[in-house]
Amino acid sequence: MLISRRSNRPLFTEKNDPFAKATTSRWPRYAVLIIAALLGSLLWFSAHASERGEDEIGAGQMLLQSEGGQPALALTQQSKVHIKVSGMVAHVSLEQTFQNNSQQWVEGTYVFPLPDEAAVNRMRMKIGERIIEGEIKEKEQAKQIYHEAKAGGKKASLVSQQRPNMFTSKVANIGPAEIITVQLEYIETIAYDQGQFGLRFPMTITPRYIPGSPLQDYDSESGGALVAGASGWALDTDQVPDASEITPFINPKTSTPQQLINPIIITAELDMGMPLQAVESAYHNIVLSRKDNRYQLRLATDKVSMTQDFSLNWRPQPGSAPRAALFSEQIDGQSYALLMMVPPVKSNGAENEPSVLPKEAIYIIDTSGSMDGVSIEQARQSLLFALAQLNPQDRFNVISFNSTTHTLFNSAVAANTQNIDYARRYVSGLQSGGGTEMLSALQAALRDEAEVGFVRQVMFITDGAVGNEEALFTTIHRQLGNSRLFTVGIGSAPNSHFMRKAAQFGRGSFTHIGRVGEVQEKMISLFSKLDNPIVSDIQVNWPTGVKVETYPKRLPDLYSGEPLLVAVKTTALQGAVSLFGKTASKGWQQDIQLNGVQKHSGVATLWAREKIASLLDEKTTGRPEPEVRQAVLDVALTHQLVTPYTSFIAVEQVISRPAEEGLNAETVLNARAKGQAAQTYAYPQTATGAQLSLLWGALLLLIAAIVKTWSPVFIRDEQTAVKGAVS
Repeated sequence: MLISRRSNRPLFTEKNDPFAKATTSRWPRYAVLIIAALLGSLLWFSAHASERGEDEIGAGQMLLQSEGGQPALALTQQSKVHIKVSGMVAHVSLEQTFQNNSQQWVEGTYVFPLPDEAAVNRMRMKIGERIIEGEIKEKEQAKQIYHEAKAGGKKASLVSQQRPNMFTSKVANIGPAEIITVQLEYIETIAYDQGQFGLRFPMTITPRYIPGSPLQDYDSESGGALVAGASGWALDTDQVPDASEITPFINPKTSTPQQLINPIIITAELDMGMPLQAVESAYHNIVLSRKDNRYQLRLATDKVSMTQDFSLNWRPQPGSAPRAALFSEQIDGQSYALLMMVPPVKSNGAENEPSVLPKEAIYIIDTSGSMDGVSIEQARQSLLFALAQLNPQDRFNVISFNSTTHTLFNSAVAANTQNIDYARRYVSGLQSGGGTEMLSALQAALRDEAEVGFVRQVMFITDGAVGNEEALFTTIHRQLGNSRLFTVGIGSAPNSHFMRKAAQFGRGSFTHIGRVGEVQEKMISLFSKLDNPIVSDIQVNWPTGVKVETYPKRLPDLYSGEPLLVAVKTTALQGAVSLFGKTASKGWQQDIQLNGVQKHSGVATLWAREKIASLLDEKTTGRPEPEVRQAVLDVALTHQLVTPYTSFIAVEQVISRPAEEGLNAETVLNARAKGQAAQTYAYPQTATGAQLSLLWGALLLLIAAIVKTWSPVFIRDEQTAVKGAVS
């Protein structure tokens, strides 16, 4: 309705409004009803094509009808993990128990997370009292052995890697009411930062956005992918060709103390060889006991739902923290070592240290649908804190992204009060929704070089919930220039592999924020790093005549409080190793004696894992994939490790399932990450499905027909309306 500014009364009433007249007297009522129905159907289908609501389980799920009439999953899974820490190495044992609650034979699939730097080196399948040891095979060979065993009625288990932090466990021929346990073991190095040790055990998977065009049509009947054997909700696309394998369904139920989703028991032992000042779990209550310098802990509630990563941190007593350490292991006449060195700390009031250079800070904030819930609040608070740390001589810009990218200013602007206030209002109003199109945001952030006299720092705040990680790493590697990229992982279950590797290729560091209450503490720690001169040009000189193969090949720049970790394979550990580096004002050197180093099991496995990680990075930097694959296979088969090209396979040679009995596929649902809103599934933008296309087409044809039929009325009545408004 048009309103007169002078009289504040309507120019047209229902009686004399020509648009109302055209609608009521000129339009057939059935046309209006049809358009309304089509629009309603279109909106409903669009919403359900891109997200599944609270009450939906998803395609591929076999349900049982319980006595109360509510559907129940035919296959349930619970886990138990024990973490044993010695020095800088953690040995972890993980049990996944699958129970078939039905009277049918079942094949179970469970897509689960592990630490992205874990070296998975053992698998066993336990059936009652029988234990079948797994073997590492080339991935396609292992898959073929598994399918042959499944078809032949034999119990079999297959553990494969989809991403460094995402694995799939398949168990074939679980009989009615039967329980089968898959036991995994892995080794990882302990994190050390700012005087604190720590590790993280991931519990669930935040659904990942899948960009690109689908490689096949959407299945209208099953509502999911058509890839044989795949358990995910997404279609494979040209940008994420394995999307159907990295998109596990999420349990629509909310975990409660009375009904745990994917329950897990967690226990741990700490043997650091030094007294500890504190042992803390950031997100779970624990019970701790101590004997001498050894600590044992368990969950206070025995079991918890797998809804939030388990984070454990411990600090040594003042003066006990190591400055350098060397652990070694001998296997088959070869010596392996893990070298840790903490760089010098900037002294307060040091006269020779230069003042901090002004910076050009580019902040990228993820506002996609996966950030809904508490994650977007954590992200906003993190960015608001970052804006408050800017100095008057700094420059900055803010880039937000979901399905599209929005840059607040055309280029970096001065960090004056007016610009910061404008940015704060903008950030405070950001809401979550849409896809996770990271590529354009990264390109916008990295397109410029820092001006002379400025340090350019890009801070990327996200949960990393994407499936096209490799393409993003390639973009960072090629376009980084003289910038540094620092990632801030948000939420209860971020994609830590993406966050860590993006920071590695960006020559920065990774910080994780798991709840709003951590924002200030974690951001203060991050800015402490950014404001301290980096230790660069690090070199390690080994004794003359000693042959070594070390990883990483290119030693990273270090920020204050970060350690240098080097994995070594050598012919002998003797003499002394010297480390050299530079700070902004001077050089430094540190020598470590190789004689009498600490013996430690698992060091050889960690060296192999580091070599494999370095080889896989070469794909990003341009080495042909077939060459990388063969080089990885050579290491993985020798050291018995799961990689993108190798899998664990275990087969019981006894036939369990009778030939006349069928086999039902059943997928274990992941628990929804704590604080995450009702799950939205990010299908490819082009995967709208045949139904949606037909609905759009029908609606557009109907609108076109009506417009063509009644356009003279619209034109004539619109002219009348305009004349009336002018007069």
